[in-house]
Amino acid sequence: MIIPEIHFKEIERLQALASYGQMDTDPSADLDELTNLVSEICQTPMALISLVDSYRQWFKSNKGWG
Repeated sequence: MIIPEIHFKEIERLQALASYGQMDTDPSADLDELTNLVSEICQTPMALISLVDSYRQWFKSNKGWG
């Protein structure tokens, strides 16, 4: 298995993500509206907005997922 190199701006991305304070927070009504809009535009039954840090993926908004 080939392990990909870490992007040279990964530390900056993780710092920016942490500064938003959105991991482990409740769903957002504004993001739910955006998720619904994207689902309609793309004509898909599902749409997700997720945040990815070093250890996990946090689903902040979803349509059609559970």
